Amino acid sequence: MLRQKHTILRRLYQYDPCFWKCMRSNFSSHEDNLIYLCKYLRISESKAKYLQIKHPVIKKLDVDQIKSIVGTLYDLGFSSKVVLDQPSLCSILPVTLKYRFTVLKECGLNNISSQYLVSYLTIVKRKTIGELKQSGMIPQAFNIENRLASYMSQWPSSLTTLVYGDVEKFTLHSLRLKIIQRYLELMLDLSPDEFIRGIDTYPTIRHRPLQSINETLNILVSEILFPPKKIKSNLYLVHADPENLKNILYNFRSIGGIDIKEILRMYPKLAVIKYSTLLEIRKIFEEYGISKEAQMRCFQIYTLSPATIKERLEEAKTIPEFNTFYGHPRFLKMIYYNKTATRRLMKLYSNNKKCLSLNILSGSSAHYDMFEKAPGDRLGKGKDLVFCISKSLGNSFNITGIRNIIKRHPFWINIPLIQVKYVYEQLSVDYSANDIYENIPILLYPWNRIRESLKLLEPNEKQNKWLVSLPYDQIDLTMLSQSQKLSLILYLLEKNHYFTGNGVWSEEKHKNIVDLTTKIPEPNQSVQ
Repeated sequence: MLRQKHTILRRLYQYDPCFWKCMRSNFSSHEDNLIYLCKYLRISESKAKYLQIKHPVIKKLDVDQIKSIVGTLYDLGFSSKVVLDQPSLCSILPVTLKYRFTVLKECGLNNISSQYLVSYLTIVKRKTIGELKQSGMIPQAFNIENRLASYMSQWPSSLTTLVYGDVEKFTLHSLRLKIIQRYLELMLDLSPDEFIRGIDTYPTIRHRPLQSINETLNILVSEILFPPKKIKSNLYLVHADPENLKNILYNFRSIGGIDIKEILRMYPKLAVIKYSTLLEIRKIFEEYGISKEAQMRCFQIYTLSPATIKERLEEAKTIPEFNTFYGHPRFLKMIYYNKTATRRLMKLYSNNKKCLSLNILSGSSAHYDMFEKAPGDRLGKGKDLVFCISKSLGNSFNITGIRNIIKRHPFWINIPLIQVKYVYEQLSVDYSANDIYENIPILLYPWNRIRESLKLLEPNEKQNKWLVSLPYDQIDLTMLSQSQKLSLILYLLEKNHYFTGNGVWSEEKHKNIVDLTTKIPEPNQSVQ
């Protein structure tokens, strides 16, 4: 039987090489899960295997999830053994466990057990307060109405009656909702209709501890200085974790040198992002060399997941049109609107429009539509071209100087940035940044034509027949500096076009196509 299994596996591997890799990864993850269960639950391997079989959800937990669940239960006063009695606790998020425990404690339940956490919804939504008192879960003389109201620090002392009717007939869920609604009416001037729409849109508000809601609102209003109208229009802020907010305010502190409080007022969604996630994103930007200025131009990038940001940054390196803008102050905007930028890039290329600016790829729809429908192909104001050249030159030359020189060419905004960058990469093998700067217009010309002109400067009598046409008796090419050679190439590129600038256009359509698969020769190799 065992041999038969091995034979089947071998045949599957022959037909699908990925099969064995997937099987091996699954086996290793199950084995790791088993090891971590034994370690953190302090149980034998046989018990861990039994848990995996009996409760498949446990088998899917990784080490971080197991540690988080055990750690949360320990903080709530439970031992790790409680998981053996109530394995379904593993299917509940640690933060949900924490909130359930706090809500039950606020409602006055005695001796909160793990069974209470599992059957939380039944206790809170199906049983009335009178039934809970009869079962002994809540003391008979306990005034639950006043107890819940005491967690709201801004509650007016003159307001004594919170709920009309017999409180004993209410469920904990309905009573809590009444108190939350009344409190938000006082704090935010929230109407009943707005409250109903809010909890329908953000249902987790229903099960947030009152103490957390109170503390969160105090931080939002008193420290971050959110106007009540802003909180009303972004009601998800009410269920923000106060501890997470404190970490963002006191530890994360700023983005790109801008105070985080000011940023939160502009982009409230950041208030509900985990502090650990924000830190991870910051580390990714440091790893990829993203400047503070770029982060300052796109605060909403922090609303994406770290995995998505990393994936898009890696993808941008492989797409030449995107990689051209790497280091641009608005580069992150293109990462944020990555899908839109990719879709626009493909559509514009199909329409034979290649002079793409960052604003066209990631800007407003109105601006893009205008560019797409406009005749011709141009870079707009040419700011991205100047940036591309400045970055290629190592940012060692004045941007204004680069712009003043390059704009003398009549077709300076009609050349694709990807071509300019490619030409620089090819020239930089044998020519310094200063040589290229002194002849910046050469970056606008197709590399195929530049390469043909470079061949004419090689020490070959047949190739140097063009020297006869020059009004000089004798020219020694070996005496020319590298900068002078580039100047001479510019002369050759424009000579047949009467120096009108038309030398930037290829004589044949295929000559202006950049071959990005060609490797740049090493500095000790000659240009061919």
